[in-house]
Amino acid sequence: MWPILELIRPFNCALASLGVLAGGFLVAKTITLPLLIAAAAAFVITGAGNSINDFFDVEPDKINRPKRPIPSGRISRGLAMAITLAMFGFGMLLSSMVNWLTFFIAMFNSFMLVLYSFNFQSKMLVGNIAVSYLAASTFIFGGAAVNNLMLPIILSVLAGLATLSREIVKDLEDLEGDRRSFIKKMTMKMRESFGDRFRVSTGGIKLRYKTVYAVLIATFSLWMAVIISSLPYMWSILGLSYLVIVVPTDAVFLIASFLLIRRRVYGRVSKLIKLGMALGMIAFIAGVLV
Repeated sequence: MWPILELIRPFNCALASLGVLAGGFLVAKTITLPLLIAAAAAFVITGAGNSINDFFDVEPDKINRPKRPIPSGRISRGLAMAITLAMFGFGMLLSSMVNWLTFFIAMFNSFMLVLYSFNFQSKMLVGNIAVSYLAASTFIFGGAAVNNLMLPIILSVLAGLATLSREIVKDLEDLEGDRRSFIKKMTMKMRESFGDRFRVSTGGIKLRYKTVYAVLIATFSLWMAVIISSLPYMWSILGLSYLVIVVPTDAVFLIASFLLIRRRVYGRVSKLIKLGMALGMIAFIAGVLV
């Protein structure tokens, strides 16, 4: 049982479910049965995505994460695939019990999870965008479960932009360690997996994309989040209580963007973005309840 739980990573699954509940609660102001079913579907599908990711990552994990269930031999690849298919199927069944829109989103997200594990995770920017969409889509999924998408879509766009920026910053933070360690650990089998992110040669590893481009994209994402965050108040969707909290949220994002451009202190920037995301969620909840 424990190896299976390690495979599906229930904590990550629970976070996806919480995103669904938050997205639905913001507009319904209550927890309904369809919303609970949607949250369960998100939990199961996220678990399937974690399982398929380990299925495709078995060779790199033998080096980087040898204690994971598959490379350690506690779960076979065949069993991992069976668990993946069963969870994707159960997730589809649960989502179909809510409405057609949740079923469509669940199908699309399942496809994205497979595509990410098979191909996108080795592509630096494309992988970041995929992760950002999947994280942000939980709010839309919750809104779809209660048939109200306006506020969840705005929240998901803000969450997606902030997540994209943070994912890029985390990549930049890990870059130097990656550059030093991958040259020692890389094998011919792993070259294809990391080939889209790195150019590998006997002279060392060089980042394929210039750091300045990554910084610009991350900064632009934060600025767009600041601009869009004003819309719920300007459109009279949320009131003054939202504005009171979203202003310091935007200030945190702007400070993070300044530090990203001027000082390149990636660890501090990542923490600031995470703080801004938490404040943003509080702002939406306050706007609805107060």
